[in-house]
Amino acid sequence: MEDRNEPPITPDQLHGIIWQVWTAYLGSSPTSAAVAEVPQADAEITASVCIAGAWLGHVVLRSGLAAAAAIAAAMLDLDPTRVKPDDIQDATGELMNITAGNLKSLLPQPSHLALPQVVVGRAEILWPGTNLLARAAVGWSDHRVTIEILHGEAPRR
Repeated sequence: MEDRNEPPITPDQLHGIIWQVWTAYLGSSPTSAAVAEVPQADAEITASVCIAGAWLGHVVLRSGLAAAAAIAAAMLDLDPTRVKPDDIQDATGELMNITAGNLKSLLPQPSHLALPQVVVGRAEILWPGTNLLARAAVGWSDHRVTIEILHGEAPRR
């Protein structure tokens, strides 16, 4: 039986999954030491995937536009000068989908992934009824990216 006081995902597990996904899909390893997080107000790209079922929450990426363009160039094997806005949306959404899929394997089952949502531009994006479970500030290719896991409470009936 699962201990409800124990978080299903620890910060160390989040860092491990980010390292695996970045290394496999972006071709280089991220760093986590001494990298400041991307404040919500500074994020120019916010990509998220909702997880629902036995566990409810969101996996969220926040980054600047240059970092998101670098992610798109690496994932899609594009010349960085030729990255288009649609490439950025597709790549950041897919990166969060892959990350959420890996995290889902650590969660109570059955849990299901929704389609990625990507917001371009500075916006205050909120997930009401959620609490921060884990956060990772990631340095990658001279950029910084923040990944968060937000845990939601199921609505009372």
